[in-house]
Amino acid sequence: MGGSDLTKLVCTIYPIQSGIPQQDTLVDRPLYRPNATQQVDRNRYVMDYDPATGTITPDIVWAVAPYSDAAGTTYGFLEAFTYHDLEQYIYQDLEGSGINGIGERFEILGPFDVPTSHRLINEGLRHCWVVVEVACVPTILTTRHDLGVVAPWLIDSGDVLQVGLLANGEDRNLQDPFTRRIRGQVERDGGNFYLTTDPQTFNAGDLIYLRCLKRAYDHCRAAGGVFGDQQGLVLETDEAPVARGWAAAAALVAAWRQFAHLLEPAANQRLIRDQAQAVAAFNDLVREHLVADMPQKKLYRQRAFGPAVRTAG
Repeated sequence: MGGSDLTKLVCTIYPIQSGIPQQDTLVDRPLYRPNATQQVDRNRYVMDYDPATGTITPDIVWAVAPYSDAAGTTYGFLEAFTYHDLEQYIYQDLEGSGINGIGERFEILGPFDVPTSHRLINEGLRHCWVVVEVACVPTILTTRHDLGVVAPWLIDSGDVLQVGLLANGEDRNLQDPFTRRIRGQVERDGGNFYLTTDPQTFNAGDLIYLRCLKRAYDHCRAAGGVFGDQQGLVLETDEAPVARGWAAAAALVAAWRQFAHLLEPAANQRLIRDQAQAVAAFNDLVREHLVADMPQKKLYRQRAFGPAVRTAG
């Protein structure tokens, strides 16, 4: 609000402005300005806080001050701040606000700042798995197929659950490729994975379908994009293909593992009081979102039947 400048942020709305001495509630907590025009201005820590005046002092001065109500609310001014939240307002919400304007949004976080929170969420997404279907064109008249082009994110040979086939001219929307059982195995060769289907080979126009386990981290997207376009979440509008609660539980496990010395003092009055409870909550969500929908594994090794043949020499 009015009075904010390069060295302080002023907000005279409760609970920032308060009549009780509560300085300790905000000091040393992350201060986030999501609409700051300069990337370097978005993350700070609260160095000092005066509840009587609603004044917050950051640990480092800003390059561009938070804009206050005195700046006005014209479109030309707000456009530079990418203030998308205004699209959610109706006229009654904004009526009369043009006189004094609308101040910049800010957030008091804890216990982690935004870069650390993003890192913990992405770390958690590495432990959330989804089942994906991948189509690939086999190498004609061969029995060994490199999966690095269609599935560079594979981590273990056991992550390939099923392998199916559609012949030339068949439609995936009309035929189930996994009703054709393909025998073979996925092998690791250094950092590469190969599907071996010996002795079966394939013809021109055939499509091999793989049903695989994939980390949610490797199957993210930008807003409006296609899942799998990017690794991890970068922007706040990016999306992951898992339930929000599952991702949060995974991030909490990562936080306990890396920052237990910070979480333990603050966890006495919380539901998740230690790392074991965080892991248990995460495992419950794994069973709910992954195990319940896990398809049956149908990739089998080629086996020989009948008596063994020995050659005397």
